[in-house]
Amino acid sequence: MTDNITPEDVQRLENVIDDADVPRYTRRWILGSAAMSAAALAAGGLAAPSAFAQSSGDDIKTLGTTAVTAEALAVTYLSNLIPKAAGAVPSSVAKILQAANASEQSHYEFLTGAGFKPLTRRFWIPDGAFDPKAAPLIIEYFEQIFVNAYLVGTTLFAAAGQADLARYAVEICGVEAEHRTLARSLQGKLPDNLAFESYGLKTIDAHVQAIAAAGVGLGTKGASPGAFYTYRRPPAGTVTALANTKPDQAA
Repeated sequence: MTDNITPEDVQRLENVIDDADVPRYTRRWILGSAAMSAAALAAGGLAAPSAFAQSSGDDIKTLGTTAVTAEALAVTYLSNLIPKAAGAVPSSVAKILQAANASEQSHYEFLTGAGFKPLTRRFWIPDGAFDPKAAPLIIEYFEQIFVNAYLVGTTLFAAAGQADLARYAVEICGVEAEHRTLARSLQGKLPDNLAFESYGLKTIDAHVQAIAAAGVGLGTKGASPGAFYTYRRPPAGTVTALANTKPDQAA
């Protein structure tokens, strides 16, 4: 059975922003988009794109396609957020965003090098996502989705007897979890608030719907006011040098 976005999911998203100093418009955008998606799903009016996910069960190709598409989305968002937020955030925060962008680009390069192709490189991103005050909680929301997705990947690879792929998924998942904790820290929250990572979504379909619930469109116009942005290799000013840019490297 497909895991749909439910009113309980909207409540969890609201809990994320309860203690954040977020402008009223941005708060309305985040919660309004999620609520509309939940209502549409309940009425059968919103389905995840079939090219991303199967109605029953996921396979390695589906997982890889979705993962590389999500990494392209992350790079596209951060590459545009960083210059838009210039001057509005401290240099220390800008460096954190640059490091996150560099790691997402490394993930993208690894996945494309493994033969996976994004279904789209064109994304509808809501205007509210670029509000510097809202960005950390938005990043927290999406990183939780990405962490959960790579846990699905680890489970799938392990079941298929693909030990190397399972380990690669965990190596990426660990970095996505770091991004989530950094985003929480930037909001003044307890960064490492979990003893175990959340595994609430069990299918790739559910992850795609969770992305759509925030008003983001994967190749199509989303539900919130915004614009289309196209993936490009991040400009030099939006990344910083990192270690371990490929799997299985020593610390």
